Amino acid sequence: MKLGWQIAVVAVAVGTGLFLSRKPWQVYRQQKLNVQQAQAEMAEAERERERLTKEKMKYETSLGKEEILRNKGLVKKGEVPIDR
Repeated sequence: MKLGWQIAVVAVAVGTGLFLSRKPWQVYRQQKLNVQQAQAEMAEAERERERLTKEKMKYETSLGKEEILRNKGLVKKGEVPIDR
């Protein structure tokens, strides 16, 4: 009989501990999700920054500047534009 009470007390203590630890685990999971989302956004922003840096470097060269002007329809002196 004494063993039965001990088992019951231990079971109630374990149940109470599990119940009380429920909220911290929920907070932990939410914070982990927030961190993962922030890391994904940071990685995307870094990729975009790299793309923009490469694009800026391209257009700072003489060939890049010429490409911009040609895209606007400008041609060199003596050239005949090709109709597209």
